[in-house]
Amino acid sequence: MTSAGETPDPLDRALDDPWAVWLGRRARTPLHLPDYRRAAVLVALTRERDPRVLLTVRSADLPTHRGQISFPGGSLEAAETPVQAALREAEEEVGLDPRTVHVLGELDDVFTPVGFHVTPVLARVPAEPRLTLTAEVAQIITPTLGELRGLDVIHETRTLPGGQQVPLYRFPWRGHDIWGMTARVLHDLLQHGP
Repeated sequence: MTSAGETPDPLDRALDDPWAVWLGRRARTPLHLPDYRRAAVLVALTRERDPRVLLTVRSADLPTHRGQISFPGGSLEAAETPVQAALREAEEEVGLDPRTVHVLGELDDVFTPVGFHVTPVLARVPAEPRLTLTAEVAQIITPTLGELRGLDVIHETRTLPGGQQVPLYRFPWRGHDIWGMTARVLHDLLQHGP
């Protein structure tokens, strides 16, 4: 999106954005988990040749997931769509102005062992978005997709109650340990994206 007087960014046009093309060519895999709590996260990629992905380090003062790395996001409010929730949460957590976000669409649903059914929302944001820390966020990190692709990713398998095996990934990046649902979504982007 551009403001008055700015030169339009060619990546604002969905047909020129390789991520929009990729997303439009793939079949989305939804989940149907009625007993899980619905949530959404914003997978925000900067408008750059080697996009950076917006991640947060959760505050040590939070009651759950202290210090973990995550996408901005949270639970859906009543009658809220995943896109609306992802944009609201990103604004609440890091001050990302939703008017600067170009939503491309929804990625495959994922779940967490603690009972969340999460819809990741893929979007493009300015190369230098205006961000602010809130009490929920200790730090904002923005690794490039190229950096993440170059890492020696740790791959493990966990057996859930009931015997189902699920893949787990860990991205060790600059002293940070990116794992869990965040790592699963990143792994999908890096393995299957443009």
